[in-house]
Amino acid sequence: MAISDLLNRRVRAVAQDDEELYSDQSGSDQASDDLRSDDISFGALAKAQASIGPKSKRSSKASRTEDEPAAPSPLDDIRARIQEAREQKRQALAKNKDSEKLSRSSKHAPAVQSSKHAVSRKRTIIEPPSVPKSRDPRFDPTVLSQGGRGNPQGTSNAYAFLDEYRRDELKQLKEQYAKTKNQEQKEALKRTIRSTQDRLRAMENRKREKEILAEHKKKEKQLIREGKKSNPYFLKKSDLKKQVLLKKYENMNSKDRTKALERKRKKTAAKERKEMPMERRALAGDDAPSGGGGGGWKRRRVA
Repeated sequence: MAISDLLNRRVRAVAQDDEELYSDQSGSDQASDDLRSDDISFGALAKAQASIGPKSKRSSKASRTEDEPAAPSPLDDIRARIQEAREQKRQALAKNKDSEKLSRSSKHAPAVQSSKHAVSRKRTIIEPPSVPKSRDPRFDPTVLSQGGRGNPQGTSNAYAFLDEYRRDELKQLKEQYAKTKNQEQKEALKRTIRSTQDRLRAMENRKREKEILAEHKKKEKQLIREGKKSNPYFLKKSDLKKQVLLKKYENMNSKDRTKALERKRKKTAAKERKEMPMERRALAGDDAPSGGGGGGWKRRRVA
């Protein structure tokens, strides 16, 4: 206990001596500063301050930061190390991928596959029986020619039997219409017969158009080959329509031709009658209607 008390006393004494020495030094410095400031006049101090100029806090801070070098932060060192490690890993992966790629002798050679490639677990142990596929005429090789372009002539020749089926169907419909007594069924059969006849008539017209166009092309080619023409002449739609009608009437007998011409005349007359202007005229005497509806007015066509 006595030794510890003695040590404590000595430490306290040393601290007091240091404080006294520091106070003496500071006092002497202050006294010297006071003496120096007393010797200099206020005018000289003002001139010196004006020549130096005021310095802002920011400039003083900036000058301090410029003079003092920035101390490296430990976080910056850690970030740099992590970035370097990532870059090394990326380069190593790129090298491994380049080394794993198997090169072929040529671009036409089959691709080389590694033996480490996983095999699929789904395997066909027993082959299932072949199921008959539906035959779609749109993708039938007999319908489609080479190169993907359609061959209308080949298609019509391949499916020419359908025209016979349609004619037989029309004949059966007419027989059924003659035997049926129910008015609703008769009307339905009549509509079906009319649509079937229109379809057959349209098909025959298309067939005539194709024949006329083929003959016209053949003639034009022959004339160009002989040197009588330099450029081919292409038929207009109106000329083609006229030639189709002529060929249609030529293939008819006299009775059918007369009926067809009569129907054509009536159709043309009805069309012209619709295009005529209308006028309302007052009728007097016996021509006026007896009823009170309309007040004796009637619509008439202008002759």
